[in-house]
Amino acid sequence: MMTDIAFLGDPAIKAQALARLRSHVAAGTFVIFPAWEDGKANVIGALVEADDKQAFADQYGYPIAFTTALEMIVNAFRAVPAAQDFVGALLERTPVGADLSRVVPQVLAYLLERPDVATLTARHVELEICRCSVLALHQRAIAGETPDRKEWKSARLAAVATSDTITDDAMARLAGLIVEAAAWPATMRTVLHDTLGACGRLEIQQMMDVMGWTDADESRVFKIREQAEVDGRMAELEGLDRVLALLDADDPELARGFRERLEQFGKLGDFYRTVGWKVIDLSEQAPLAASTRENVA
Repeated sequence: MMTDIAFLGDPAIKAQALARLRSHVAAGTFVIFPAWEDGKANVIGALVEADDKQAFADQYGYPIAFTTALEMIVNAFRAVPAAQDFVGALLERTPVGADLSRVVPQVLAYLLERPDVATLTARHVELEICRCSVLALHQRAIAGETPDRKEWKSARLAAVATSDTITDDAMARLAGLIVEAAAWPATMRTVLHDTLGACGRLEIQQMMDVMGWTDADESRVFKIREQAEVDGRMAELEGLDRVLALLDADDPELARGFRERLEQFGKLGDFYRTVGWKVIDLSEQAPLAASTRENVA
């Protein structure tokens, strides 16, 4: 098996992937969810005709850590046409035979170097040391080295221990969780998925702080909605329309804040989409594997 070699170095495999995707797009069966059910398929199901991320990685040569995070990234495009465009670009722009083994550590380094993350970890000397240590390990992997598992374990345990000591700085604590999540080799199946998830939690908290929206506000919305289920108020409305009407009637100020929350949370996908396009750029720029270069020569 040609691990992390795009399309296993075979143009026919790339053609097959594109044909399967285009078939689902033409039939209107490409969806965000589910992966593979009743003839409908998302990015994983469309290409392997099963809900099987390992099969996707094995058949098309994408790193398993990226494949495991792929649904999260594609889901951020929300609308099916935009998701289709992204998946099409991923397949089309990935060169046959590209060595994709360094793409995941490059993305993890990018996440660890984000200015907002670095600013937060810099508040705590030990946490900043941990961020730099994990970043250095990924940078070594990008350079072609293979850091020892003991080095990864040491960096990870230090990050966990340091994060646990931060009890009075919620934002720095969230940044610490990003460092923890990234403190694994890029070959680890869930490392990118977990690191992206930690970044998402930080972004949500940043948005809530800017808005002044609190957990108490969220709880108040939930209680109003739950009570309406009990007493049947505004049952002629459904979903979000019903929630907004209830809030307008009971607490106009809360309703205003909730609308702003919805608007801001609608932007959360921007981060994941940016990461997705970065993966495509890195894949497109990846060098050809030695075996592919020899075949071309």
